[in-house]
Amino acid sequence: MKTLEKIIEKYSKVECNENNYEVGGGLVEYKSASNRHEDALNDAGKLTFGKAAAMFKKATGCPVEFVNEIFWYAVPNPEWHHAGFLPKAYGGGMKKTYFLNAKQIVYIASNWEKLVQSLEISKQEKMNKEELKKAKEMEMQQYLEANATYHVRILNAPKYFYTTKREMNGKYGWFDSTGKTYRLPEYLTGWAFENEEKFETFRKMLLEYRTL
Repeated sequence: MKTLEKIIEKYSKVECNENNYEVGGGLVEYKSASNRHEDALNDAGKLTFGKAAAMFKKATGCPVEFVNEIFWYAVPNPEWHHAGFLPKAYGGGMKKTYFLNAKQIVYIASNWEKLVQSLEISKQEKMNKEELKKAKEMEMQQYLEANATYHVRILNAPKYFYTTKREMNGKYGWFDSTGKTYRLPEYLTGWAFENEEKFETFRKMLLEYRTL
């Protein structure tokens, strides 16, 4: 694409400040943005994700949402700086603005088609993996229902027992006691198997699931 070639040509000639920590922390006077954010914003060799996405949308015809997916795939840990504030409904605190530098822009533009193909393969593999996990979850649930007995909040678990929940009953009611050592009785919820063979079969299924 000629437009991608223009991006490569332009940003191959531009340098950027690769380490602006020397700028120092703190906020810009009379503005809700950090000093480093303003330094990056004024750097000719850097673009915010928003501006970069608009540029690549124009160059490729791809939606901004997809362009941003490519950015995150190609640059998993981009430079970012604080600017603006989040509403309290979204947790408050300062927002983050993400940047691409000239080298990253050139890399993405030079490898656009490869990145698109690679991202699609990655997404398909993830989808296949999720489908495999769902199928395995269903298989394990069916096995449990056919080969084990479900128990809720018992103090003494049988020998061949798969625990799904650990709880204690405190002053304010039941709470998850996993990893806790309070001086309270611990109640277990889970599945009891009648023999070791059935228990080990399930454990193998569980191990397979955890390695997916």
